[in-house]
Amino acid sequence: MELETQTAHIAMETNIDPAAGDQAYFSVSTTKLKWLYLATFGLYGIYWFYKNWKLQQPFIDGKIMPVMRGIFSIFFTHALTKRIKQSMLRQDIPENKHLGFLATMFVLLVILGNLASTLADNHVVPEYFNIIWLVLFYLSVYPLIELQDKINMLKDDPIGAINSRYDWRGYAALLIGGVLWLLAILGAVALIAQN
Repeated sequence: MELETQTAHIAMETNIDPAAGDQAYFSVSTTKLKWLYLATFGLYGIYWFYKNWKLQQPFIDGKIMPVMRGIFSIFFTHALTKRIKQSMLRQDIPENKHLGFLATMFVLLVILGNLASTLADNHVVPEYFNIIWLVLFYLSVYPLIELQDKINMLKDDPIGAINSRYDWRGYAALLIGGVLWLLAILGAVALIAQN
């Protein structure tokens, strides 16, 4: 009985062709990624990670919970980057050795930005530290853009034309995000005017 289970498990593992997953990444233009990420205060980043892990799931042995990997993306950024790098090597696409650095950069920018914002909100540091959060948040989209550029090369779609247009959800996110950004800017101006 145990031998049959082991044999079935080995057969299942051999059916998972890592190269088959080389095309299983989320297509989106880097411009659309940038604007949706910035407009939604980074929430689109959760969706971006979720979609990539969801598409990779059939090519990974075991349950990987793409939703959790999207929500807790800072813990899984390096793993996704490693998969992208392996896919590039299998397809003989030159990769410029800095994909691991991009993952580290994203994680650090998100953590440091959230730390600066939290400290400012709790009055541990001056409120202008929120400006530091803003700069770090803006910079945190750069590593995702670079990773998306590599994904688009893997999918033979260098400009992400497959998913470059906005649908109603994209426009709604931009509209709601624009209103939230306007309120945040007005709030910041009001705080500065008080001091």
